[in-house]
Amino acid sequence: MAKKPLEASEFPKRIRVFVMLIAGMFVFGTIAFTLLKGIPPAEAFIRTAESLAFIFQEQVWPGKALEIFLSLFGVFAIWWVLWSFFDMLIEGKLGEYIKVRKFLNKMRRMENHYIIAGGGRVGEELAKNLAKKGEKCIIIEKDSGVVSRLKRRELLVLQGDAHDESLLKEAGIMAAKAMIITLPDPEKALVATMIAKELNEKLDVFVRCENPSFINKLKKAGAKSVVVPEAVAAEKLMGEIAKA
Repeated sequence: MAKKPLEASEFPKRIRVFVMLIAGMFVFGTIAFTLLKGIPPAEAFIRTAESLAFIFQEQVWPGKALEIFLSLFGVFAIWWVLWSFFDMLIEGKLGEYIKVRKFLNKMRRMENHYIIAGGGRVGEELAKNLAKKGEKCIIIEKDSGVVSRLKRRELLVLQGDAHDESLLKEAGIMAAKAMIITLPDPEKALVATMIAKELNEKLDVFVRCENPSFINKLKKAGAKSVVVPEAVAAEKLMGEIAKA
């Protein structure tokens, strides 16, 4: 059976498990040495650390058995972390993990930025235009194919649903300047507007709406501006006709 590739997101989980195992082993070793040898917990802690570092003092059982057990555990834990590291390195996942960490750090420092819900053609063009003006923005997109395309174009993207409150918080909705909703489904756009305003009532929300009957509903939900593409196109065409 082929070995399952190690995902970049799995590496920090393994590190956390490793830390928890080591902490648990220190607790176990400290208690065990205290009970077996009748020594103070501080000294028992030091003996545990020495055992994990392959420094042995015991000559008789069961203290010797405890030292051997702790040392074997230490070998296993260190081997496991090194194996995970080199596995990621070989599969090229380490670079991906570093990129993800940089992205998350950059996103957490963001403020006074735009959140674009929907990474289709409209959302992508908006992001490009905002970038040209020196504005910061994060796109929220559910489709993995679209997310990959946007990342290749070096745009900041979070994969997920614009209705997900935790994802919106991760995108920094509390510190954002505005949210632009370009979802084609007017009902989903309405729900996204309501959730965004509930999380940050001071947030300006701009909505693209394909159905004119939803304009009033969106404005009641808190949208500052609602744009109907067909109406905008018709108005622009009328302007061009008037010039002719």
